[in-house]
Amino acid sequence: MGWVLHASEAVNDESQYPTIIIICVVLSVLSMLTVGARLYIRFAARGLASDDWMSALSVVFALMYSILCIVQTRYGLGLPIADRPPASLDAYTKVNFAGRPIYQIGISFFKIALLISYLRLLKGTDQRTYRYVVFATIALVFLGHLGCALSLVFACNPVQRSWNPHINGTCLAPGPSFTAYAVVTIVSDIIVAILPLPVLFRLNIRLAKKLGLIGIFLLGLFTTICSILRYTQINRISTGDGNSTMLILWGTIEFNVGNMVSSLPFLAPVFMRKAKEYRTKNSYNNGSSHQNSRGAKGEHFKLSDVSHSREDHHDKSALTAVKSSSEENILQGAGIMKSITYSVQVDEERGQPRRRNDSFEDSV
Repeated sequence: MGWVLHASEAVNDESQYPTIIIICVVLSVLSMLTVGARLYIRFAARGLASDDWMSALSVVFALMYSILCIVQTRYGLGLPIADRPPASLDAYTKVNFAGRPIYQIGISFFKIALLISYLRLLKGTDQRTYRYVVFATIALVFLGHLGCALSLVFACNPVQRSWNPHINGTCLAPGPSFTAYAVVTIVSDIIVAILPLPVLFRLNIRLAKKLGLIGIFLLGLFTTICSILRYTQINRISTGDGNSTMLILWGTIEFNVGNMVSSLPFLAPVFMRKAKEYRTKNSYNNGSSHQNSRGAKGEHFKLSDVSHSREDHHDKSALTAVKSSSEENILQGAGIMKSITYSVQVDEERGQPRRRNDSFEDSV
């Protein structure tokens, strides 16, 4: 028996279920790893905040949606409507109906997580008006997607017709309703992506770092591209062969990429710091090896000087300076400290011998 239930071998070969499964699995794993790393870093640093919880909730909804998409491939997703097995119609409509509100509500969570992180940028500032704008955007994004989810749930009259096509009733036309959902998604994506730009432009940081932050936040526009490409599939659903494969795939890509992009502002500084530490460590090791290779030939030496008194020819002094120890350490935040201790001994023919130890530190 093939993967698609109640289908012939030819129909199984025609189905695009392998593509759907691979994309759902790969993106789900990447999304969970990215968000998981963000949560681990945040928890270890100062504990989880509200935006972290929203990000975690979003990745859970994304995983649920991907699982439902894979389950639908067993009942005909990946095939034109005419080729879907009639025996799987009831099961397919039920699973498809369950995934609609999960998608609409779930994609609002990673947007809200980003918006909450914008509020952290304004913490301690006098940007009160801007904070009100962000709070209003959070409310509009959630209410907009909640409205889309409720519209999908109550799209048919009676409601049961949404998952039981054998019941008589009427449903919203897919073309206009899907267009309204796409408009809400695209507009909210654009607003969330450009909302932090005024604050980022005013940050008092190096230009390169500022441009990097702006670039990371603008990656959120990629979800807008996914929404637009998803919208282009509506005509195929409403007037074409009804194959919703690309509609599902672009929704899955948008969902998981949105989760990853919302975590990048927290992961990028950590990766950059680790890369900088790695380069510094390698640079120091290479420099130490180079110094050791030179010191093998000329590091060991002895300094001596003999002086005679101009007044008394019977007094003879011998000055011997011997380098007794040299230690170089790299101190964090203090540069290179080189400690050298010299032992100076003066022998006099007349008088008692005197010994003095002097030491100094040379900061490089």
